[in-house]
Amino acid sequence: MKFRKAELEDISELNRISLVSKRHWGYPEEWIENWMDALTLLPENIKQQQILIGAINSEIIGFCSITENEKQYEILHLWLLPEFIGRGYGKKLLSQTLKEFINTDKPVIVEADPNAEPFYKGQGFVTFDKIESSPPGRFLPVMKKARAYNF
Repeated sequence: MKFRKAELEDISELNRISLVSKRHWGYPEEWIENWMDALTLLPENIKQQQILIGAINSEIIGFCSITENEKQYEILHLWLLPEFIGRGYGKKLLSQTLKEFINTDKPVIVEADPNAEPFYKGQGFVTFDKIESSPPGRFLPVMKKARAYNF
């Protein structure tokens, strides 16, 4: 897998990947429609977020985005095409994102999809909270990795 930073012309493909990846988990289409804003990257996100693309033979298979504030980093997106889920590519993409964009000793936070909680636990994240999502009564685990990268 090769990595590169996302560019403006990648947005439509990245948005396609986030949707097919989310649909992979069998959620009802009306839920997907409600989550569309959260699943969609906008042109300004290329400047506001650090977005790393993973590609095989120049085909984009996934991406990960991260932001930083004074207290922490936050993973906003980590999506793979369904045929690459469960094959180690998500781990490689997350690891490379952390190596490339983490440069201070702050925790990394993620509001994970419930289906992704085991993946993040396997990467050293711990669940410390939950937030209500939609539809009402659905909760997302809030997870933290205390030390994302050894400086």
